[in-house]
Amino acid sequence: MHKISWPFIKGRIMDHNIRLDDLRIAYHVAREGSLSRAGEALGINHSTALRAVNRLEDTLGLRLFIRHQRGYQLTDSGRIMVEKMRPITGDIQRLLNTLTTVEAAPSGTLRISTVTDFSPYFAPILHAFRQEYPQVRVQIMATDDVLSLADGDVHVAIRIGSEPQEPDLIARSLMNVSLNFYASDLYVKQYGLPQTLDEVNQHFWVLPSGDKTRIPIVRDMIERIKPEQLAFQSNSFSDIESAVRAGMGIGPLSLVNQRFGVESDLTQVDLAIDREPSKMWFVYHKDMRQSVRLKALLGFLQRNISSE
Repeated sequence: MHKISWPFIKGRIMDHNIRLDDLRIAYHVAREGSLSRAGEALGINHSTALRAVNRLEDTLGLRLFIRHQRGYQLTDSGRIMVEKMRPITGDIQRLLNTLTTVEAAPSGTLRISTVTDFSPYFAPILHAFRQEYPQVRVQIMATDDVLSLADGDVHVAIRIGSEPQEPDLIARSLMNVSLNFYASDLYVKQYGLPQTLDEVNQHFWVLPSGDKTRIPIVRDMIERIKPEQLAFQSNSFSDIESAVRAGMGIGPLSLVNQRFGVESDLTQVDLAIDREPSKMWFVYHKDMRQSVRLKALLGFLQRNISSE
């Protein structure tokens, strides 16, 4: 357990032997608004988070949180803690990340964020990676949000889209990711397939919603089809795949799906739409560039899934 002697709140409380982990946990409780969500983010249980918050408040002799049924709200002292802890937390995590990169062989924990639509297909890849590097433990955070690598909450981000431009980040291209339209055998038997873009309104469609409507090929199709031909929408490509397989309509699957063989019983619909493929990026903070375990994962992915 890390301990520090931490001067806190304008010098009123000095020379208290405060546990760094307690401050870190309290900061996450403040950020998440509940013990349970903070515990989930940190990989600890509810009671451990509760003990840390109570111990920190007892040591400081003040209340950082107001407890109520809807969660934990910050007191004035708590708001000062969050304001002061935000940059400190990032600095400490970056320091720990840098120190843990000094390793003779790939070992330790790798925290990886990846888009939710790719995470189901990532498990077998990581299983194969673990066969080669059994001392590396992997934690996945599946989210469509862009998480800060500078804060050290995750070591690697698997992102799809344009190349990240942040100056402190390093991005390595893994593969092209393009969308193609598919229909199930059930749909084809009942409705056939469109032969040209002029026939799209003679068919039913299942398309992404939310932020994914900004994908050029999705936006183009939404603009082309009549509202009554749109049978189903979801912000999840796994939902789109399920709807396509159920015969609800024609819908897009990404090259990620195709690469891992999930379209084997589907028929590709060639609509001759001009489009530029996106790229999948392996992104990490420059402070992690010497990490042996990070290099091992990057090399493994480049050997096993990268575009030829």
